[in-house]
Order: sequence, then structure tokens, then C-alpha cells
Amino acid sequence: MANEKKSGAGNRRQFVRTNIPLAERVASVVIVVLLAGIGIAIAIKGKHFDPNLFTVRTDSLKSTAAAVEGKAGTAPSTPETKPAAGEENSAEGGMDYSSDTPKPVAKGEPMEISLAGLKPMSATEFYSSDNLFEKIDGRAPAYQGFNVQQLRCRSFNVVAAAGSYVDVYEYRFDSPVDAFGMFALERDPKGRPLDFAPDGYSGEMGYFYRQGAVYVQIIASDVKAETLALTKAVAQNRAKELPADDRGLAGRRKLPAAGMIADTVAFVPENAQGQAAFKNVFQAKYNFDGAELPFFIMVAAPDDAAKAWKSFQDFCARFGKVESLPDVNGGKIFSAQVFGKWKVVYQRDGELGGVFDAADAAKAQAFVEKYLRGEIK
Repeated sequence: MANEKKSGAGNRRQFVRTNIPLAERVASVVIVVLLAGIGIAIAIKGKHFDPNLFTVRTDSLKSTAAAVEGKAGTAPSTPETKPAAGEENSAEGGMDYSSDTPKPVAKGEPMEISLAGLKPMSATEFYSSDNLFEKIDGRAPAYQGFNVQQLRCRSFNVVAAAGSYVDVYEYRFDSPVDAFGMFALERDPKGRPLDFAPDGYSGEMGYFYRQGAVYVQIIASDVKAETLALTKAVAQNRAKELPADDRGLAGRRKLPAAGMIADTVAFVPENAQGQAAFKNVFQAKYNFDGAELPFFIMVAAPDDAAKAWKSFQDFCARFGKVESLPDVNGGKIFSAQVFGKWKVVYQRDGELGGVFDAADAAKAQAFVEKYLRGEIK
């Protein structure tokens, strides 16, 4: 009885089989033999390659030879539509097979720059809005947002400095306004103004500016004296070669230069100041009488400018306190305090603008009045 009450056993007796039926023994032997046979067969098969297993059955492809209807069909296999070797990434253009319907890749005139000491490294490259991501992956959506049409770029060796080169990028947009918008979006606040391109600046290793409907980037590979000298020469060359076109930039030209903080110039294509009627607005910050004042200008048809001004006045009245100010040199003015900040806004003929988000109402009013009198240019 003592053995029956061992820990974990309870009242059960331990059972041990001592007699295995013949049927079970035979079944076990058969299973072991089958497993061994399967293993041997696999080993033998693995040592012998049968090419017939991978032969294409041409009869199964007959259905694809028929004409395909619809956009999702496979591309024709005729020699005329098949790209030649290396044509898919042709720098000088070719056919784009990335979509269902082949279409021409952007083409254009090769970029030729005749400057002593400069030698082309490769052919001119062209990219359209659709495949711009191939060159500037991650930044392409911003350019597409400003209606970029084409990128033309090329690299040039600096003969006097082994291993040095200059990269030239010319982004062509649908209008000078969009080119300026992209330029303003990427502007480096530490850049230095250029004397040969009003909408431009230089950085440590390059030059960036808008010329007509083109946003130009000239980038040096290093800071060697020879490289930087040629980089500047290339930038000046492109500014002369590309046509000047300031259509749609009247507002930019009306921004006064006196007191302007150069790296703050910006372009707002729509909904400036939260107003649907404020489109193609140019703005910048100014140092004035010890204060920093944001100032904006929009140019439109006189009737549109007047309606937008009145609409903005009503908007400010709903969210703050508005006061009409005396006219100055043909310009109507109102002052408004909204959410603790001051706005002094004018409208004259086809021009609307003013100071916004100012901390000092008196200085904001003085700036606008001086601008309207022509004392700030």
C-alpha cells in the first residue's frame, strides 16, 4: 500500500506494456521503410536536373497573342514599340514605358555653356513633371504643386581642378509666378542677395535664382577657388541666356526695397490671410522704426481688389475691432485688432495690401501711410 501512495501517483497503479501485438509491430516497420524510401527518392531527384520542368509551354501563351482591348492590356510586342537597349533611361529622350500607354519622355535643346575651363561631363538630361522623382526623389511633389513643366540639367568638369565639377539645374515652370513660388519656398534664409538676378541668392557652394519662368540652381562640387569661380561664371551666364519675364509678378515688384529683410520674401498663391479672394500675394518682413513688420501686396483688377478689401474688413469685424482711417494719397485704409495682433490694410486702384500681425498699431499705420505717400520705396 505504501507504493500506491507515492507523490503524484495517487491511487493509480503505473502501467507498462510488455506485450506488443504483431500487427502494430508490422505497421511500425512499414512506416519506417516508407519514410526511408521517400528520403532516398528525394536525394536521387535532387542530384539530377530535369530541364523539361522549366520549359515554357508556348501553347499556354496563345491567348495573349490576340488583340487586347482596354487600357489594362499588355503592351504590343512588335519591334516598333519595344525599347532599344538602354532606351528606358535615355538622357536625351525616348519612350517612357512606366505606364500602360507609352509616351515620349521630355525633350529639349541640349544645354550648351561656352566658358573657358568648363567641359561637359555627359549629355544633357531631361525630365518631365511625371518622372521628375527619378532625379529629385522626395522633393518632386513640391515642384509639381507649382506646375513644373520640365527639368533640364547637366554637369560640367572644371578643367583646372581635377575631380571638380559644376551641376546646373534649370526647372521650367508654366509661369514666372510659379517659378518664383518654388524659389521662395526653398529659399535659404542665410543666402546673400545677387547683383545679377533680383530674385536670387548665393550660398556657400551655389547660386539660386528665378529668371523668367525658370528656377535655376548652380551647385559646385567643392569650395576650391577654381570651382567657385566657374560656378559664379556659369550662374551669370545662365542669367544672361535665359529670357527675362516678370508676368504676374507685379505684386513682387511693388514690395518696397527699403527696410526689407531679404530672406523673408514669400509668395502665397491662394488663401492668403485666410481669405479665398486673396490670390497671388507677395509678402515680406521689414525693419521699421525699431519694429519688425510683415507687409503684403496683391495686384488684381480694381473691382476685384475693392471687393477683396471690403470682404477682409468685414471678416476682421466679425473676430475683432475695426476702425476706418482717413484716406492717404487715394488709398482707403482700415485698422483692425484681431486676436491681440494689429492689421492696417489699404486698397488703391488695383492694389491691396498692408501690415499684418503687428504688435504696435501706431507703427503699422505709419508704415502703410508712408508707403502710400511714396516715402518708402
